[in-house]
Amino acid sequence: MAYSHCVTNPAPKKNSQSPASRTRTTGAGAWLGAITICVAATLIGLPLAGSLDAASLVLLFMLAVVLSGARFGRGPAVLAACLSVLLFNVVFVEPRFSLAVADERLVFTLGMMLLVGLIVGHLTASLRAQARAASDGERLVRRLYDISRELGTALTVQQVDEVARQFMRAQLAAQVSLWARNPSAARVTPSPVSETLEARAAEVMQQGGQQPVELRDGGALVIALQGPMAIRGAMVLQRPQEPSWRDSERRLIDACAALIGSALERIHYIEVARDSAVEIEGERLRNVLLSGISHDLRTPLASLVGLAESLALTRPSPSLQQASIAQSIAGSARRMGAMVNNLLDLARVESGKVHLRLEWLPVEEVIGTSVAACESALVHHHLHIQVPDDMPLFRFDAVLIERVLVNLLENAAKYTPSGATITIEAVSYPDELWLCVSDDGPGFRSSRPQDLFRKFERGARESATPGAGLGLALCRAIVEAHGGTIRAEAAASGGARFVMAFARRAPPDMPPEDSLTSRSCLP
Repeated sequence: MAYSHCVTNPAPKKNSQSPASRTRTTGAGAWLGAITICVAATLIGLPLAGSLDAASLVLLFMLAVVLSGARFGRGPAVLAACLSVLLFNVVFVEPRFSLAVADERLVFTLGMMLLVGLIVGHLTASLRAQARAASDGERLVRRLYDISRELGTALTVQQVDEVARQFMRAQLAAQVSLWARNPSAARVTPSPVSETLEARAAEVMQQGGQQPVELRDGGALVIALQGPMAIRGAMVLQRPQEPSWRDSERRLIDACAALIGSALERIHYIEVARDSAVEIEGERLRNVLLSGISHDLRTPLASLVGLAESLALTRPSPSLQQASIAQSIAGSARRMGAMVNNLLDLARVESGKVHLRLEWLPVEEVIGTSVAACESALVHHHLHIQVPDDMPLFRFDAVLIERVLVNLLENAAKYTPSGATITIEAVSYPDELWLCVSDDGPGFRSSRPQDLFRKFERGARESATPGAGLGLALCRAIVEAHGGTIRAEAAASGGARFVMAFARRAPPDMPPEDSLTSRSCLP
């Protein structure tokens, strides 16, 4: 698995004032603003003191508390409540411009004024905080909607990196380094991060299906890009001017990481689907080509075989050398004809144009006809057939299964020396029925015998043994069309063993008489 590494440009240095300093500045201004509002309420109340009673003036100061809480928050509202009581007592309560209170009953009024001011300030500040939280939530949702829409249209890892870069720079003034688990991508530019961060990013991507790993290193944040199915990459965020991350920023980063992980996984499966589509289309075109070539080659090959055999009947009789050449031509044409038949049959089976004619038959019958069909190939080998007496009936297309057995027997005879033993075995299990063809030859040269069932795959790339690597591919196609499986494995004798496994089904109680004689053929 390769990793693509996308590196963004550093974040701009303008407007680099930290959020903390901005918060401190804003806090100092809030306290000063609360004081200003209280002083303004006092100045407004001075000319009205002669015409308004004390209760009206108290409401004026309560308005100042409400304005302070709504504009600056809970702390300035408390300050405004206390300052309002103080200014009301000093400016409007006799004796004026003094903290003394002439009427003791006013002490209760001032206390209630302070209590009501604190309550009103608290409620106003709470409403302000809730409104701000709702506004922040709305902005966060709007931001996430914007980035999700942009990521939804991204078709490459580079586009995802560009969207992440712009978003993080605009919202967090952060520099982004993005790694993606993408087999088709390559490293874009050298890494600007430290070796430690790069190692930790690789560690995050190696976690597989485990929980994402989040690490901090010198003010940088390393977070996994978790897709719906697996970890698809890692993202490193760096902000030298402000190394700490607030909770709201972390929530935004986590949400963005989830969206980026989903986008990377979508791109991954787009690539997989595209590769699969190309492979399927290539396979279809190859089958069409094979079918067309097979049809075009059958007639001239048949003519070639007939002409070669007719040479022996010419007058005057050909010499021994000429007869040998004619026999060699006929044999080569027959082998080529068998190869062409395999090509055509394979294309038909894989295209779904073959309709199975399933019958309940004894396996001994199919084995017998298969052995008779390749008798010439087995003349120099020992054949051993093992079929138990209680072997149940098989339900298959006899002609096609016979074709599979013939290919396996000819393959065994081709790759084993003269005098070797070839065994055909039928085995009954509670859930499956097996047909096995094994030999005591040299076995498989490949470390992955299952690769032999691929088209044009041979045991040895360069070999004097004739063949095109289509027989086993046809065997697999026929067996899978019957709902079974075929595998290659090492035999106990050290040779090769091919096992066909079919699901066991209960045979009918009394099959029709003609079901044992009807045969099927490839269309």
